[in-house]
Amino acid sequence: MTEINKTKSVIRQQQIARLHDFLEDPDNQVEITRLYESLFTNPQFARSKTLGITLSMDDELDTQPVIQWALTHHIQVAVPRTLPHRQMEFVQLTDDTKLSQTKFGTIEPVGGNVLAKNQLDTLLVPGLAFSKDHYRIGYGGGFYDRFLKGFTGASIALATSVQIFDEPIWNVEDFDVKVNKIIY
Repeated sequence: MTEINKTKSVIRQQQIARLHDFLEDPDNQVEITRLYESLFTNPQFARSKTLGITLSMDDELDTQPVIQWALTHHIQVAVPRTLPHRQMEFVQLTDDTKLSQTKFGTIEPVGGNVLAKNQLDTLLVPGLAFSKDHYRIGYGGGFYDRFLKGFTGASIALATSVQIFDEPIWNVEDFDVKVNKIIY
């Protein structure tokens, strides 16, 4: 393991613990609600036609309120499915979408209508840590960095107070791709 990866690995472990503690504390619900409201009133997000978004796991900011808001506002929702070689694609989420848990614990669609990258106009990008200059640390697979290369839509991230940093506390690498907007 290189020193950079080791550093990112340590940061990931710390951030997972920090986010877990943050989400477990009911006092933080006001901040979480404010984040959702800020997203819903963001002009780029509000005029989306098709949204790419993950199905959150336990120690992540819950994406169900965002998915429900989008569907209520007639925004098509697509969720990621991982592919070989650390690639991913987005599948339209409908009432008929079958979901399955992967060996990594993520929930992904089985079958379904795959949307081309250019069909997504907004992508809600997950992460563990974000800098105010729009860099992020994800879970270490590089799936979103690969997907964001050549993505022409808007990439938006939500960051709680335990996830946002004035500048990266990690080494930014050539393959790291910035998100367009971070709401915090």
